Amino acid sequence: MGASIAEAEAKARSSAKALRSAMNWLEDSEDFEQAHRVLDQAGRFIRQNFGCSLAFKDGEYRQECPVALAHNRIGMSIGAIIKKASCSICRSDPHDCSHIMGRIYGGERCVRVIEEAELLEVSLVDRPSMLDARILSMSIPNSELRKVLGPKFWPGVPLSCDRCLSDCGGVNDHPYESRPT
Repeated sequence: MGASIAEAEAKARSSAKALRSAMNWLEDSEDFEQAHRVLDQAGRFIRQNFGCSLAFKDGEYRQECPVALAHNRIGMSIGAIIKKASCSICRSDPHDCSHIMGRIYGGERCVRVIEEAELLEVSLVDRPSMLDARILSMSIPNSELRKVLGPKFWPGVPLSCDRCLSDCGGVNDHPYESRPT
């Protein structure tokens, strides 16, 4: 028997997250715009076939769609004091092993695994060094929704998101600046 509609929807929504990650990894490359187009096409497919809605949690609406959020090219960078780390290949202290961070060993990329750290700050940046360190959820004030939807709006009513049914207006490469409306 074939996959259920619910399984197909779960796979499609999971693919949108993977496509957002691909777009992040291709930023500043010649393939970025193609990744952007494919992500938008996936968003349209998902919206047309399964529907999309804004999340409502703790009295506020949230945009959690990886397609919508990918268009704000903003990420996060942390400042921290690393207290304990290990090599992802040999699990030793990175200063005591011979593996080189970023190289591939036996099909696995060597990275430093931070096991204990003191977080000092989180900064919003245009190009995070950890390419998928991006915003996963943005609140939408009820007051803004009331302005757009009118007096019949009340917090908690299910709200459909139709963003992916419209043509894409492009990505916001300068998220710190207001975009013209």
